[in-house]
Amino acid sequence: MITHHEVNILVNYTAREGIALSFYLNTDGTERNKGVWNIETKDLIKNAHKELERLTINRRYTEIADTSLRRIQNFISTENFAPKYKSIAIFSNAAENFYQIYYLPVPVKSNLVMDTNFYLRPLLALLEEHCRIGLVLVDSRHARLFEMYMGEIMEHHDFATKTRTHKKPLLETFMKREKRLMQRKEEDTRFHLSSTAEALGIHFNLRHFDKLVIGAHKPLGDHLARLLNRRLHDNLIGIVEAEIHQKENDVLARAIRVEREYELDEERKLLRRIAGEIEKDGYAVKGIRSVLEAAHDYNLQTLAVAQDFAEPGLVCSQCGMPYSEGNTCEGCGEPLVEVSDMIYDLVEEAARQGAAVRHIQGGSLIASLGNVAAIIKFKKGELVRIEEAAETEA
Repeated sequence: MITHHEVNILVNYTAREGIALSFYLNTDGTERNKGVWNIETKDLIKNAHKELERLTINRRYTEIADTSLRRIQNFISTENFAPKYKSIAIFSNAAENFYQIYYLPVPVKSNLVMDTNFYLRPLLALLEEHCRIGLVLVDSRHARLFEMYMGEIMEHHDFATKTRTHKKPLLETFMKREKRLMQRKEEDTRFHLSSTAEALGIHFNLRHFDKLVIGAHKPLGDHLARLLNRRLHDNLIGIVEAEIHQKENDVLARAIRVEREYELDEERKLLRRIAGEIEKDGYAVKGIRSVLEAAHDYNLQTLAVAQDFAEPGLVCSQCGMPYSEGNTCEGCGEPLVEVSDMIYDLVEEAARQGAAVRHIQGGSLIASLGNVAAIIKFKKGELVRIEEAAETEA
């Protein structure tokens, strides 16, 4: 699992020696196979070798970069990828002994970039789309915290809650002792839940999760929810019946179900908003041509695209802007090249413009919107009309 700490390392990384290699490979088994992966990898590495020959850098760094490229090619040719992974991202700099592999659940465009910093735009766009789920299992005495992200799970073994100590009275009657024990048990449970809520707040602030699921028997889960701070409570997406000693696979399956229900609800809200804006000629467009036009105008705020939607098209050989037709790029004037699926380039362009991207996993509503739609920042001619109105008032 890629953690928030690891993301920060990648974002802040600058090669002091050598070259930072960023390698992305689409391994979506529904459309491609290992033979395609190997051919694509060889082509990317071949182009990288040509680029290395053109660079005026220390010969030793060129040789070290070549070592990194061979390591990537050997890994792709020998590794058997799990079906649930649709892309691989590898970040490497052999000169500084840096090598990280991440398996991704969404297909991205295959690419290999060499620079002093890692090329993170596709990865960050994907990470932004998926939220980290914290699942806390609670009983009256214990609590366990799991972090689930993009289909993987890990337990935070440092998750600790406070305990209370009690003094034993010297002498008391049986009735008084029973009453005291009941009161103490209730007080201890309340203290334990309060301590758990406090510890959850700390982990939430450390970005160990974005959304929270509580697993507990009623009414403990409801009591814990009421003790959460406001920010954490606003990010609570479910309370489910669960045992404190459940196995990780069972916890993961439970969290995935809750997350999927939450994502489906968020997708429906987004698509209804887009449909509503389109109906009133507002701030949304649908269909590949209209969305591409918005991209060319740098007018994308949120892009929604069907998970398995593919569309052949053209891409600028220089800046990567996607097109449905034409010969040269409107922005930089460079020639356009044909690609079998320009949706990867559209997603990357949306990320470059700072737009949010949502891959919609199904449903008739996204199909009715042409399988791709977007919330836009401004309507055609809107800024001109505003300026004209301001000049008239002046």
